[in-house]
Amino acid sequence: MIKLGLAPMLSGLDIAYYRSKAESDPVLALAGLRIDLETMMRNVTIGFRLQFAASGPIPRLLERLRDAGAITPDQMRLAQKIFNVCNQAMHGRFVSREEAEDVIKAAEVLFRQYLAWLSWGFDDNWKPSES
Repeated sequence: MIKLGLAPMLSGLDIAYYRSKAESDPVLALAGLRIDLETMMRNVTIGFRLQFAASGPIPRLLERLRDAGAITPDQMRLAQKIFNVCNQAMHGRFVSREEAEDVIKAAEVLFRQYLAWLSWGFDDNWKPSES
């Protein structure tokens, strides 16, 4: 992915990384998850060759991706909900381990779809592995 100009993911696209973190520190797990999701969305933006400022707000980025057909309205809403809970946790709202696990489970859907998004956007015949 780095060869394609994409930023690497903290978790290496392994959602179990965040499940493990949530057992001891739900807020840290959600902070890392938020970083990974933002990286994913910015990478999808690159893959679809969309112009967007690197420091632009995530809600606007999600709308831009939806408007370009890079993500569906349902994917956008799911990402918005996940970002919202992650941001609240990072700003001091109490988050239980169970709530963190629910958010991580929801984010797993986007993790699975991420490689497919990239294969849609890039025109160099790149495809995710079948395994």
